[in-house]
Amino acid sequence: MIKRLQLEHLKFGIPLLIILFLAILPKTSAFQSAPADMSVAILLDLLITVPVVYFLIIRKTKIPKFTVIYPFLIGVLVAGFIIPIEHQALLSKVKLIAVPLIEMGLVSVLIYKIVQLNKSFKRQPNNENDFYDNLLIACNEIFPGRVGRILATEISVFYYLFSTKKKAVIQENEFTYFKKNGIKTVLIVILFVLLIEAFAMHLLLAKWNETVAWVVTILSIYAMFQILSILKSLNKRLLSINHDAKMLHLRYGFASQTYIPFECIERIEKSTKTLDNKEHVKLSAFDMLDAHNVIIYLNQTQLIHRIYGIQKQYKAIALFVDDKELFVRKIEEIIESNDEVQSI
Repeated sequence: MIKRLQLEHLKFGIPLLIILFLAILPKTSAFQSAPADMSVAILLDLLITVPVVYFLIIRKTKIPKFTVIYPFLIGVLVAGFIIPIEHQALLSKVKLIAVPLIEMGLVSVLIYKIVQLNKSFKRQPNNENDFYDNLLIACNEIFPGRVGRILATEISVFYYLFSTKKKAVIQENEFTYFKKNGIKTVLIVILFVLLIEAFAMHLLLAKWNETVAWVVTILSIYAMFQILSILKSLNKRLLSINHDAKMLHLRYGFASQTYIPFECIERIEKSTKTLDNKEHVKLSAFDMLDAHNVIIYLNQTQLIHRIYGIQKQYKAIALFVDDKELFVRKIEEIIESNDEVQSI
């Protein structure tokens, strides 16, 4: 297995070696003797040869074929650094035409995948995947790693900010978490304070530097958009108990979420005590601003996913549930059922 992984890494090292070789060429005497022709040759190698080599490597793997655009974009970036400015005429044309087309293509692929995922999951009974779940899947396929999760966050901010779709009637396996703890009121007050502060800060900074003043103001406005968007997403992404998947779905809008298998639940308690263990987390994205009235303890470590790809392991999670009594009773029934199965 180790040798196989090393072989795979070696394969992907070939395009990198080609790029490294091309990056060295402008420093050689061969380049200096014909800089214009060599610049074109290097650019063509970066934009054609490297992507073709990458494609030949991945063609029989599970890696999506459209990822061939990544080495192309890397080639554009590298070319901008290694090719002398006076010989970048062809590169400028590529940036003007090809890069926008690729960006449009990526957006089109992303929209297509989200639509297809929505259709696919709607055909599956008892599936709880919503827009944000499908968006995460699509973004991670197109932009693997944290980049995909960051993109999903940015798209979600504007999706939930301008979404007019109301949450359907709450099902008997779903629970709200924002009606009795006053978090919406707290966030609205914070938004009002931020608005006043942004205006005052802009006037103050403008006396020193107009550009800095506008940058800070725009960032403040975007922060307000994020809070408002999370606020609007709370009633669209609820806590739920999925008996078919044997999974507890804990969501706090699109700001944080975690899925807990039934067999990992050790116990649940009604509690408002302060968390003092590094392995304990709060579901709420606003930490101390938001109260909790329930703590779920696990027998196995799980992951909580927050915006911008932030992840953290935990063995206990604190959350607020409006109908605390019913929620605790249902979780205790699940624990009892698990104990009975293990005892058989």
